[in-house]
Amino acid sequence: MAKTYINIPVTDEEKARIERADATWTGPKLIVLLAITLGTALVVLWLAANGHIVPQHS
Repeated sequence: MAKTYINIPVTDEEKARIERADATWTGPKLIVLLAITLGTALVVLWLAANGHIVPQHS
């Protein structure tokens, strides 16, 4: 695992939290998250463009 370079003073607790986050969010997980987010955005845009999602007038 690559070491994270931290250029600001942090406590040992904060350093441990950063290292846990770096270990959790690997490249493949971020790519999957990106694909899901992009897919969701495109579906919402398509639904809005085709009138399936319209503002409600009261």
